[in-house]
Amino acid sequence: MPSTTGGPEGPAARSTQSEAVGAWAPGIVPPLARSGLDRDHVSRILPDAVDRALATASTRIIVIAGDRAPVRDGRLVRFAPGELPPDAAPVQPPVPPSWLGRLAPAGEGEPGAVILSQLVAEPFEVEGAEWRSLREVGADLDDADAGVLVQAVALGVWQRESAHSPVDGLPTAFEESGWVRRSASGSPHFPRTDPAVIVAIHDAADERILLGHNAAWPEGRYSLIAGFVDPGESLEAAVVREVHEETGLRVVAPRYLGSQPWPFPRSLMIGFECTAPDPETFVPDGVEILDVRWFTRDELRSGAVQLPGRTSIASWIIEAWLDR
Repeated sequence: MPSTTGGPEGPAARSTQSEAVGAWAPGIVPPLARSGLDRDHVSRILPDAVDRALATASTRIIVIAGDRAPVRDGRLVRFAPGELPPDAAPVQPPVPPSWLGRLAPAGEGEPGAVILSQLVAEPFEVEGAEWRSLREVGADLDDADAGVLVQAVALGVWQRESAHSPVDGLPTAFEESGWVRRSASGSPHFPRTDPAVIVAIHDAADERILLGHNAAWPEGRYSLIAGFVDPGESLEAAVVREVHEETGLRVVAPRYLGSQPWPFPRSLMIGFECTAPDPETFVPDGVEILDVRWFTRDELRSGAVQLPGRTSIASWIIEAWLDR
């Protein structure tokens, strides 16, 4: 199955969020697993939730063009209701503003400000800001902005691609603040997420890690082995199968590390590590993976190859392996 990692090169990003994800490094989570937003599902499902939010001065709107948003001074630009300029052309067919959630409570007993997303066809001029992609800035944003941006991009992908029912082909209309589309037949349709495993393979002594070079990548770039989970397959079984398909290795003892969304277009990357008892029996499949190599920590630290971008969970897993 295709590898799902990608993005600019560089060392891994780290975040000290209170909730630990996985058992790899307690208290440290992948860059796009962070969030400072309460999704507030109870409010989101109210029929007039978005209208009421747009009528509230404290509401803020995040604008998304594909996977890009305007960033100023390291923060997402947040527009007040009515502040969007006239050249902010909506996507076609139009997608109404969608509910993302609430910021931390404003005070004792007071709900936090509502954050909405608005999809636009193209970037427009925003004073003092640059339009940056999630891949570029996801690891640099704070917890709240990282969670907002990945949520808005992931939701937007589904919204743009779901104008018709996948069951009967009938047109669909938005409900529940942008999180449900219902066709004329009455069938509800929900955002889709495709689970994919991504795997740190090491030898029995934990002195080397196996990285592969994907056929779609530039020369010299290596990353972890990854692929989509088959229907009716457990995550652990997917780890064993994907590694064998792409490298020829038989691996044992898959162990969960952590996960993060990767909305390019709709994946949930689920990180594992495992051991290769016979590490020298690797054979790349020659189609998706053109080369596989064992690397020591010193080799990776020396910059021998290009590694995944900071926003990816691959970078987070590799950096954690280097540190232990």
